[in-house]
Amino acid sequence: MQSIVRRSSTQVTNRPKLSIHSDTSQPRAECVEVHNLDSDMFAAVDGSAQATHLLQSILRVRVVETGVPGCEDLPDVFGHYRLLAGRLRFISHFPFESGVSYRASFDPRPLGRSELSHVETLDFSFPREMSTVFAEVKQVFPTSDSLPENLLRFYVCFSNSMCRGHAEKNISVLGPDGECVPDVLYRPPVELWDRSMRHLTVLLDPGRLKRGVGPNRELGPPLKVGEQYTLAVGSGMLDMCGRPLRESFYKPFRVTEAVRERIAVEEWKIVLPKTKSRNCLALMFPKPLDWALLRRAIYIESEGGQPIDGRIAIDQDEGRWSFTPTSPWMAGAYCIRIASSLEDVCGNNLLEPFDRPFRAASGLVNNVAQRSMPFHLA
Repeated sequence: MQSIVRRSSTQVTNRPKLSIHSDTSQPRAECVEVHNLDSDMFAAVDGSAQATHLLQSILRVRVVETGVPGCEDLPDVFGHYRLLAGRLRFISHFPFESGVSYRASFDPRPLGRSELSHVETLDFSFPREMSTVFAEVKQVFPTSDSLPENLLRFYVCFSNSMCRGHAEKNISVLGPDGECVPDVLYRPPVELWDRSMRHLTVLLDPGRLKRGVGPNRELGPPLKVGEQYTLAVGSGMLDMCGRPLRESFYKPFRVTEAVRERIAVEEWKIVLPKTKSRNCLALMFPKPLDWALLRRAIYIESEGGQPIDGRIAIDQDEGRWSFTPTSPWMAGAYCIRIASSLEDVCGNNLLEPFDRPFRAASGLVNNVAQRSMPFHLA
């Protein structure tokens, strides 16, 4: 993706400069950078008790609409900052929208740098992607057609990058009669897209999932055991070109009993590969786990603690995780690391169930960063 950039400040080699940085390893991962920063600037930020607030005051990124009065009052783009060698980087929490005009401004005056009183600005935008292929729903997770009563979320995966703002009208759960079931889905203020704008998280109402909470007492759980439902994704979802889906998508499923217990790692089965091969190592789970978290919550280390490079695959309705190494397996000791943030499809994690009873702080399980499964290849 090529950015359209218009500099409004004179380029002076020893002044800070604004530019757009693109991460070629990730789609739609552009960020704003300030170059030519000296060590004194970094010292001023590192020595500040309010470093984040200071960074927000010196580097701002806003939406601008040329010719529209009051555009300066629009809120700043939400994101976070990273200090690098001679650079300051702003990373937007959400991808920059195609066809929208932005303005980045760097103002060094809050740092007390009177010799750098000039505010550097950079106007930029990204052209709309002109794919000739209409978007479609590629997959919905969980993939099983039998899902527990206390299911927490769906992941809807699209073939193209999509526009936000259309999910509420186009994504719903249909009941056995084919009619929309009210108050099943949680509608967050901001739709939950990943950075590629191809994967959308759709939550069921957590208040109705937790027993004893007001919505659950009044309405009961959002899904009923034994009933048939359908997750419907309407064709009114728009891609980055403003075009609707090729066709609506429907995922039928039947509701089974709720799952209200922590993930028991000790019940996992491991299938070990042969040494000197690139056969996959596989983990088999007694219950399906969360598709998105499985992709980043499990990894393998060598005896020396170095991560092993390779490719992850998730299949069998998210009941199997497999890892194929880049290089052949060598004899020796290894360890499978599992982050405690891993969840099943109901939000239960390694420490405790999602729908747990209230208890005193003294009764809480001690939090751990991860679990380990050592194994040895002869």
